[in-house]
Amino acid sequence: MKFKQKTIRFLSILIAVSSIISLIISLLSFFGKLTVTFPPRLTPILGIIFFIVFGLSAFGLWNYKNWAQSILFSIAILVILYFLITSIFEFATIVFGGKEVTVIPVILKTFVECFLFKLIYRSALPIGIVMLLRYQEEGYSESQAQRNFFDKIVRYVLLFSASSSIFVVALIFIFTFLESTDAIAGIGLGEMLIGTIWRPGSIIGTEDAQFGLVPMIIGSIYSTIGASLLGVPLSIGTAVLLAEIAPPFFRDIFRPAIELLAGIPSVIYGLFGMIVIAPLIRNFEVVGNSGFGLLNASIILAIMILPTITNIAEDAIRAVPQSYRQASLAMGATKWQTIKSVIVPAARSGIIAAIILGIGRALGETMALIMVIGNSIAIPMPLNKNPFTLLFATARTLTGNIAVEINYAAGVHRSALFFTGVLLFVLLLIINRLAHFLMREKKPLQGDK
Repeated sequence: MKFKQKTIRFLSILIAVSSIISLIISLLSFFGKLTVTFPPRLTPILGIIFFIVFGLSAFGLWNYKNWAQSILFSIAILVILYFLITSIFEFATIVFGGKEVTVIPVILKTFVECFLFKLIYRSALPIGIVMLLRYQEEGYSESQAQRNFFDKIVRYVLLFSASSSIFVVALIFIFTFLESTDAIAGIGLGEMLIGTIWRPGSIIGTEDAQFGLVPMIIGSIYSTIGASLLGVPLSIGTAVLLAEIAPPFFRDIFRPAIELLAGIPSVIYGLFGMIVIAPLIRNFEVVGNSGFGLLNASIILAIMILPTITNIAEDAIRAVPQSYRQASLAMGATKWQTIKSVIVPAARSGIIAAIILGIGRALGETMALIMVIGNSIAIPMPLNKNPFTLLFATARTLTGNIAVEINYAAGVHRSALFFTGVLLFVLLLIINRLAHFLMREKKPLQGDK
């Protein structure tokens, strides 16, 4: 016990001396007597901060205060992480920064000398402090006030983490809206929202520019409806199969395969649509059918929204109380009758929310649609008198319009593209809010209590 006490007292003295040294160095640097890497005006501030933090930590460590141990432990961990990240960047610069490919023996030598040894050498002191603090952990006292203070700190940190996402979304919307104000003032909301011709001046080279977004709005709606008609029944059927019918062995094979669909990059779906689906659609002998259009886009989007709808709908179905199933079967209903008349209606809110989130996923897709929809800026129309030939018509979506033209857009044209983003942002926000409203847990009925 005396050895532990002497060790912790020595550490507290060492930290106190370090705080004084940091203050002296900062003052010498401020008066030009010593050169450091930090800016001269910033050095005194950093020195005072280090002096206060390390001084308080030394005082608390001397008196066996738990908050001092927590501060030093956190600082040591941050220093170790800093050295780790620095060593990784140095190793990557040496190995991958040359003009020639580095051979494996050189990579291994560099890893040992420039990464492993340097990391151990740099992190020896903070690692020793961490081990010493862990060794002395039982000697520290923690009062109720300290525990309450730590709870408040954790609460504020979690609140900041949760608020950061809202803050980022608000910043994105504000930035997009401010960039679109030139188009709103110069073109007008009416022209952009009900105009049927998209012909920006930066493309045709004249002042007679038109910025109607109706073709892109209709293209987005058509492709989303087509994807919903194809993907929703398939997704709900798959969710019912995995949740209620499939044996565990079958479920363990197919669920990871469906989840894998969510991780495939959208450009891969676009390549699949170009190479596989487009030639198949081209077999329909319709004048003007290129294989690229709304049908191709709807098929690709249906595949892309399948994992989203399936996973959420399956969770909603599994959340139905087991007593519902048992009561239905006890009354003589078959397995299918129980699923159709009891389980699916009970999970209706979750299934509808899954469908809406899938629609939002389809509405926001960009790269895959650029590759398969044809990117025509005209309103999609049937290719002949048969209304079903509308499926073979080319179109362009709101997201595709931004991605295709933003690289060369300027002036009002660029601002109109940002307004397209604002419009898309509002549509997706409405869809997500609707899904959130439908996913809220309903109040139990009197008979369910």
